Formats: sequence, C-alpha cells, structure tokens
Amino acid sequence: MGCTLNKKVLGSFCTGWILCILGAVMIPAVNWIIKQKVEQSVVLVEGGATYDIWKDTPIPIYMQFYMFDVRNPEEVLQGKKPFVVQKGPYTYREVRTKFNIIHNDNGTVSYRQNRTFHFVPSMSVGNENETFTTPNPVYWSLISSLKWMYPGMRDIIRLVTSFEKESVFMERSMYDIIWGYQDKMLTAAQVLDNKWFYTNTIGYFMNKNATNDGVYTIYTGETDIQFLGGIDRYNGSSHLDFWSTPYANMINGTDGTVGPPYRGKNQPSPVFSSDACRSAGGLYHGDVTSPQGIKLWRYIAPPSYLANATENPDNIGFCTPESKCLNTGMLNISTCQQVDFFHIPVSVSFPHFNLAAQEYQDSVEGLHPVEEEHQTTVDKEPYTGLVLQVAKKIQLNMYLQPIGEFEATKDITPVFVPLFWVNESAVVDDQNADLLRSMLFTPLLVVHVIEISLISLGCLVLVGTVIYGLCIQQSRRKELFGPRLKKCNVNCFQGSHDMDEMDKPLFTE
Repeated sequence: MGCTLNKKVLGSFCTGWILCILGAVMIPAVNWIIKQKVEQSVVLVEGGATYDIWKDTPIPIYMQFYMFDVRNPEEVLQGKKPFVVQKGPYTYREVRTKFNIIHNDNGTVSYRQNRTFHFVPSMSVGNENETFTTPNPVYWSLISSLKWMYPGMRDIIRLVTSFEKESVFMERSMYDIIWGYQDKMLTAAQVLDNKWFYTNTIGYFMNKNATNDGVYTIYTGETDIQFLGGIDRYNGSSHLDFWSTPYANMINGTDGTVGPPYRGKNQPSPVFSSDACRSAGGLYHGDVTSPQGIKLWRYIAPPSYLANATENPDNIGFCTPESKCLNTGMLNISTCQQVDFFHIPVSVSFPHFNLAAQEYQDSVEGLHPVEEEHQTTVDKEPYTGLVLQVAKKIQLNMYLQPIGEFEATKDITPVFVPLFWVNESAVVDDQNADLLRSMLFTPLLVVHVIEISLISLGCLVLVGTVIYGLCIQQSRRKELFGPRLKKCNVNCFQGSHDMDEMDKPLFTE
C-alpha cells in the first residue's frame, strides 16, 4: 500500500515538472514558428497573405485640406504682418492602385501607384467652390525667376505680369487653388513663347490627381526580411539630385505603408516622401491602440527633421543655396516643385508653424500651433511591421519678398505666408483588422494561452502533489504513533502516584 502511494506521488510530481518544462520550452519554440509564419505572410510575393492589401490598398485613405484666407492683403503690401484665418477640412477620399508591377531577380519589386481623389461633402465644412485670398503662385514664380532668365524671356515676363490686375494676391476657389485653373498670365506667355510656356494651367496638386509620382523599386523581403519595404530606387535612381550633399540626397526607409516585422521600438523607422522631396526618420513616441483594440507603436518626425543647420549640421544639404539656410521648422522645396520650368517659391513646414522658430510664428497672425494636433504620426503593428494608422500633416507656404523692379512688392516685409495644410490619414477598418486578427493575433493568443495553461497546470500538479504527500505522511504518522501516545497518556494518569502522594514533599529529613 505504502509503495503504491509513493509511486503515485512520484508520478504526479514528475507529471507536474514535465508540464512546466513543456510550457516553458514551447515559448521560444512556438515564438520562432510564429515568427517564421509572420515573415512568410508579410513578404511581398504573389499569393502572400498581405500582397493584395499592399497592391490595392483597401484601407480608407482621406486627404483633408485646411485653407488659409489672407484677410489683409493690402496691409501686407504695405509691409504689415499677414492675418490669416483657417477654414477646413475639405475632405477627399483617396484611392491608390499599383500598376506596372514587375518582380525583379534581386528580391525587389518595381511599380507605379496611381492616386485618385474624390470629394466627400459629408466630411467637409463647405463645397469646393468657396473662395480664398491667397498669394498668386504664377506671379511669384515668374518674377522670382527673372534673375535666371535670358533678356528676351525677362521682357516677356515683365509684359505678362502687367496685363492683369491680379498680381501679388488673387482670389480663387478652393478647387482652383488645389487642383488647378487656367491662368491668364500663363495664357499670354504661351502665345508669346510656346516653347517655354507649354501649359496655361496652374494648381498645387494639379499633377497629383489620377496620376502617379514615379517608379518605386522596393525590397520584397524574400532575400532578407529586415529590408522589407525599403526603397532601393526611385525613378531608377538610388539617390535624389535636388540637394547639395550626398546625405541630403539619400533615399532612406520605406514609403510608409509596409516595413520589416519584429523590429525594436527604438530602432529608426525612416520614411521617404516624394511631396517633401526627402526622407525623414521616425522616432518612437509611445504605445497607442487602433479603434479595434490592436496595440500599435507610434512614431513621429524627430525634432531634427526640420532643424536648422546649426542645430543639425546634416541639414546643411537642404539649404538652397548653402548660404541661405532657413531657420528651424522650414524647408525650401522650390528646387523640386515647378510650374513648367519655373520653380515655385514655396516651402513646407508643420501646420501652423508647429515646432518652427519663433520668428516664423511671430511673422503671421492667426496661427495657433498645437503639437498633438499638428504632428505627423505613423502607427505600426509591432509583429508584422504593417502601418495600421497614419496621419501625415504638412503645410505649404509661399515666400513673399520685395523684387526691385516690381513696384507692387517694394514695401513687402519678407515673410512665409501659409497657403494651406493637408492631413493625409488612414485608419485600419474593421474588416482588415479582423483579417489581421485571424491571420496572426488569434493563433498567437491561442498559443500563449496553451503555454500559460501548461505551466499553470504543471504548477498546480506540483503544489497538489506536495500537499497530498504531506497529508499522506501526516496520516501515516498518526497510524504509526497514535496507539503509543494514547497508552502513554493513560499510564501518566494511572501510574503508582496518586494525588495524595503527589502532595508529599520530595525530600524528608
């Protein structure tokens, strides 16, 4: 009987240890298996779990425009500060479709991506025909280009800018400003010299609707998962040619839609933006959750992104030229944004000059920068590297300054006038969140539950075995020593000494 009980206790004890060890061993083993499964799922190959999502983005993307209306244009011409009033959003649904997809032999894929915008009245503050007073882009592009023009072209520019009353400022609809309109100055210039002026249409986003911004070649992750989504070439080149240093012309990171899985949260997460003509690093900011409760890592543009060349010497290459570096918070993109062959004198900043030098914030009235509201954010799912939430916020500004031979500009105080800012955002919808859960999170949760259950069950068996063993031992002790203790107790009270004898002294004389 005792031998049988000992075997049962020993068997239970061993079972508990086996369960604990099995659960502990499963953790690294299963995690490795899941990691391999995740990598197979996110690699950009036809038939892959995320390939169709990457090819034709099903997640709703919205482009929201917040327009600035200059309320005191006449005072600006007299040298006073611009006073602007923001109105927005004017919201568009953005549809992205990749085409001309070519899988290369070196583990990369090349493609173009078409972007189409559709106005959404229900998500807008007004219609597209609402008008705003804003700096005239054609006027400022033409007169800012004079110093680079040959004499005959200078005469044409002087002539066409004198045709119309619209000059420094213009009043146009939101639609015209963004998507384009036929300009009378460009029409006149086209008549005079159609070799240089081959269009009479101008708009800040005129070449972005129903078009693509070039050929991207990115790594598929087949040869090395850590390069997944990284841009190998843009328009056939591994670098840009807009800037003055190799560092500034580097194309780093991804396009912001997909990246390598299982990266540490503090590892850099750079993104290339063709709109800003440069790459920007991503700085881990904190944990957030999607509307469906999925845990995400949030990344923001680091303060060094738009820092001046004194604060961040690497940014010297973005000065055009190096002798005219802008202060913190402003990037001159006139080298990569053109009207025909003319550079538009525009710069980008964060909305409302957020995080910009105080001189910019003080130069315009009506701006109210709020860091959380006017900050670009990219939210990634840690396991897969998929971007499930993004809000890319950027402001376009026109540089106004006195141009000697143009009387209307002579009293203007040099200033960056805000034109509008955009919020290009996307948030994973329920359908794709459920797909991600079924593909990854549910199996991962089941495995973790099994791991914890095995370890917990093993611990319970061990504890139960110990308690059971102690109880058996105590019971056997009672069986073995119980009769002896009882006999001893009886003898103690029924021995040779009665109560009277106990009253006698121990010693007698």
